[in-house]
Formats: sequence, structure tokens, C-alpha cells
Amino acid sequence: MTYQNTPPSKSNIPARAKYRLYRVGAGWVLVAALEALTYTVLALSLVKQAPPLGVISAAIVAILVTVIVTRAGFLSGAQLAGDLYSAVGQSLSKAKLSWFNDQHRTQLTQLAERGIPGFMSIPAHQLQTFLHTPLVPLFLIAGIGIVGGAGIALISAVSLISALLLQFKAQNRLSNSDSERYNADVQATKSTLELIEHIDLLRSTAGPERAIERIDQSWCTQEKVHSRINLTASMATLISALATVFPLACVTIYLVVEGVTQPLLILGLLILITRAAAPLGELALAGFAINDVKSSIRDYNQLTNVPTLPEPKPENAISPNNYNFELNHVGYLDLFKGANVEIVQGEKVLINGVSGSGKSTLLGLFLRFDDPNQGHISLGGINLQNISYDILIQHIAYVAQDPIIFTGTLAENIRLGNPEASNSEVELFARQAQLSELIDLSGDGINQSVGQKGSGLSGGERQRVAIARALIKKAPILILDEATSALDEVTELNIAQQIQALGSTVIVVTHTDKKVWHPTLELTIDKQRVNVLRHHALESR
Repeated sequence: MTYQNTPPSKSNIPARAKYRLYRVGAGWVLVAALEALTYTVLALSLVKQAPPLGVISAAIVAILVTVIVTRAGFLSGAQLAGDLYSAVGQSLSKAKLSWFNDQHRTQLTQLAERGIPGFMSIPAHQLQTFLHTPLVPLFLIAGIGIVGGAGIALISAVSLISALLLQFKAQNRLSNSDSERYNADVQATKSTLELIEHIDLLRSTAGPERAIERIDQSWCTQEKVHSRINLTASMATLISALATVFPLACVTIYLVVEGVTQPLLILGLLILITRAAAPLGELALAGFAINDVKSSIRDYNQLTNVPTLPEPKPENAISPNNYNFELNHVGYLDLFKGANVEIVQGEKVLINGVSGSGKSTLLGLFLRFDDPNQGHISLGGINLQNISYDILIQHIAYVAQDPIIFTGTLAENIRLGNPEASNSEVELFARQAQLSELIDLSGDGINQSVGQKGSGLSGGERQRVAIARALIKKAPILILDEATSALDEVTELNIAQQIQALGSTVIVVTHTDKKVWHPTLELTIDKQRVNVLRHHALESR
């Protein structure tokens, strides 16, 4: 199997998003410097009993810059979220469809609902915590040296560093305790999605009580993890409080030992050391934010470095001149190997095989959801790898067994197959897909609502909507993967007759009466082989 897979460690954060973060980060450094300068000017004014004009001026400048940087942080956060959503969307639009398993879907849900919205707080909050918070004490040490001399500055630096180490120890302990939370939250989300999507099956087979067993276990695990984290957080808060007081106690003891008696000097120095120690307390609880951001960044990098199928450059892309499919020694994993067959344009192809033999996988190869491990598939004599996906999908319409129906109207769902279709065309193909009864039941006709994700439709109606969506595309190739499994015999026969009249190549997987499709070719997957049975020669076209 050939596909491109960028190493998961590579960061795909857009350049413009990085620029915004750098710009806001520089702003928080400036805010820290101005704040430290303001406090230093305040202390000097106290000691020298100078007029307050200097302090007021410095404070006004610091406040204005803080407001500007904070506003820029919030705006950058919103723009950052938009950039990241766009990058994830671009990545997923090119991802191998075989990559979308339950784990990756859960991971994507977490990122979309919690991870990226959490990134919005980075410019305004996280950068403030991890740039402004530690830099204020660093700049204030210089201010303490200016006000009280090198000795008191050294004592302040040593005590602040000691307090910072205590804070980091508390944060590290909190971070380690919090590391379990992400996995517990992911599992809870996965169990919740499972319950929501399969509530009817779980309740009908296991009953109301047992239906929630799995999600209840996830919730209990999540609750225990959060309880342990709360205990650790309490200890971290205590250490944080002690660490915050420690520099003040050290400076006070130093002033007493040195015999400093000037009240205004003592007051100025205590103001500076108190302000220098205050931000350190914020770091004790930063472990939560760090773990959330790290987990979200890891998910983001994985979801923007997904495996993709190689595509030709636009200038090298080729469009097929006809629609003959050809399998040349095609093999895929351990499902089948050495498949050789030509599907002539306009043929009606039936794919047979026991459950799990690889029927849907073979359809996926025609659609290029993945590439074969062995051999290649061509359309019109051109290897599918040399046809861009945008061009390929223009020629193929696909209907799955469990079709996706979007919230909206009947017409909106069908028009997805051809956005330019008129209302009359939508109604025509809807009726061809045997939706006449549904259309006539409502005064809104094709503009009636289908409910939340198609909840207002039966299983058979959902399949017929998907078939109408495929028919309106007017593609020369139609692929149906058990697309009529929920239909009665008469409805399936009527739809099959409509499709027969199109003259398109039709490739079908079905467990109902295959005769309704009048196959000219049957492909049977048996014991890792694709056996070919041609019923009669296709009439010349």
C-alpha cells in the first residue's frame, strides 16, 4: 500500500497563527517590563518622597499597554481557532477514508469540541501565565537592586528562585496526577458517543439498566481520576501559599538583621518583593492548562498529519477518455489477491461473497478510498493514482448501506449530488428514487424537513434519498453498497429499472434478489480470489 504519512511529530500550525502568537507573546513581555518599571518608580517615589506624577504616568502607560495586549490576545485567540479549524478541515479533506476509525473519530470530536476552543485562551491567558508571570519577578529583582542595593537584590533573587522551585515541584506533581485525566475524558467521550449513536440497539438488547453499563464505568473512572486530582491540587495550593510568603519572610529577616530602620525604604522594598512573589502562585495551578494544551497540540498534530493517498500535481493530472475499469493483478491485505478483470463502460456488475470477504473493500478501491497493496486499478486506461481525486469523483456516484442524511430539507439533501440542480430536477430524481409518497404527504413537498440528521425518515426513505442524491449527479459510474437493503422487493425493482435505463456502469453489492439488476458480470470473492463470471457480451455502444 502506498500512501504519504507525515511524521506525527511535525507541527502543522499555520505560519500566520505562529506570527500572531509571537506578536502577542512579545506584548506580554513588554507588559511585564512596564509593570515592573511602574512598581520600581513607586518604590523610588516613596523612598525619595517625590511627587506622584512619575508613578501615575508609568501606571497609565502600563495599563494602556496591558489593555491593548489583552485585547490583541482575545482577537488572536479567535483568529487562531479559525486558522486551526481550517487546517484540520484541509487535512481531513485529503485523508485516506480508511483512516477514519472509531478512535480517530473520538479524537477529532475531542479536538473540535474542546481542544481548539481551548486554544483560544492561549494568547490572552496561557502566554500571560508563562511569559508575564515569571518575567515580572525577574524584572523586579533589578528594581529591588536599584532601590535597596545589590545585597537585598541577591537575597530577593535567591528566595524567589527557591519559591519558584517549590512552585515547579508542586506543578510537576499536579501535572503527573493530571495526566490520567485526558485518557479518562477521551474514554468517557467515546462511551457517550457510543451510547448516543446506538441507544436503540443497546436498550433493545441489554435493557435500560445494562445499556448504560459501559458509559457508567467510564464516568466512575473519570470521577475517581478527578478526585485524585482534587487532592493533589489541594496540596499544590498549600505549597503555593507557603512559596508565596517565603520571599517576603526572607527579605524581612534580612532587613531586620541588617538593621535597616528607614520606614519608607522598608515599605518600598516590601512592596516590590510582595509583587515579585505574587505571580509565582499562579504557576502552581498551571498544570491543568499545560496538560490540556499539550494533549490538544498532540491531537492537532496527529489530525493534521494523517495518511493521505498520493495524487498527481495539477499539471500532471489526466482525465479518462472512457469509463472502462480494469483491475490488474489487484490485491488488498489478506482479503484477495491477483484480481484481473475489465469492466466495460455500461456494464452491470454484481459483487458477491460471504460477509467479511472484502466486497465493500473492493468497492472502496474503485472509489479510491485506498490503494491496493498489489497491482493497480485503471479507469479509461489511466492508473487511478494519475487521476486527481477531484476529477475521479466527478465521474462516480456512490450510495452506502447506511447513508448520511443531514439536518435540513429533502431538497437540500438530494441537491448535494448536484448543487446547481433546479427544484424541478430535484423532484424528478426524487420520484425516480420512489419518494413520491413521501413528497405528496407533505404540503412542503421536496422542501419538507427531514428532521435532525434525518430522524424524520425511515431506514428505507433514507436509502432512497441517498439514491436520489446519486441519480441527480448524472455520473457515468454508479456504485451501490447494499444501498437497497431496507427496501421492499417492489420498490427495489422499480429503482433498479430506473437505474437500468440510465445506461451508466453500475457496480452493486446486494444480498437481495440479484436478478433485478440484470448483471452482465459477476465478481465473487472466495478464498482470497476474485472469480469472474460474465453472463453475456455487452451490446455494442
